[in-house]
Amino acid sequence: MASVATEQAVKAAPETEILLPEKAHAPLPAAEGRALGRTAFRAAERTAEFFDHMRAHYREARRTAVEIVADIRILLADGSVFDSGVAMIRNVSPSGALLGRVKLCKNAYPVQPFQVEIVMRGGDYEGIVIHAKPVRFESETGGLGVRFEDIIVTA
Repeated sequence: MASVATEQAVKAAPETEILLPEKAHAPLPAAEGRALGRTAFRAAERTAEFFDHMRAHYREARRTAVEIVADIRILLADGSVFDSGVAMIRNVSPSGALLGRVKLCKNAYPVQPFQVEIVMRGGDYEGIVIHAKPVRFESETGGLGVRFEDIIVTA
């Protein structure tokens, strides 16, 4: 037996089918099931999240294009400085960034695990220091993708 709320919903939107408990587990005919699946997929494919999931390199958060000059230092596991230089932060997200035009004095990365210290320069970004772990190298563009591990804001 349908509840009063269900009856009111049917009266308010007669073109909408309400599945009552006795119909909720009834299998759909094959053609209706395929049509429903296509409709749901088409609705999903119009969302930004769908495109994020369909990318070859899925990211957990969207990136925003920026151009922020930064000083960088390559730190070894023991905390010693392997090299230093400059880079342009090309895009950033809550979890990481892509550094472009990386210029290091030695022009090389260490073969052992390392961390990148990024010190942003200029304007609203002055005083922001980020410790990050490298996750991707772009040899053609001189880029380095990093995942943030710690963000420090100084005055």
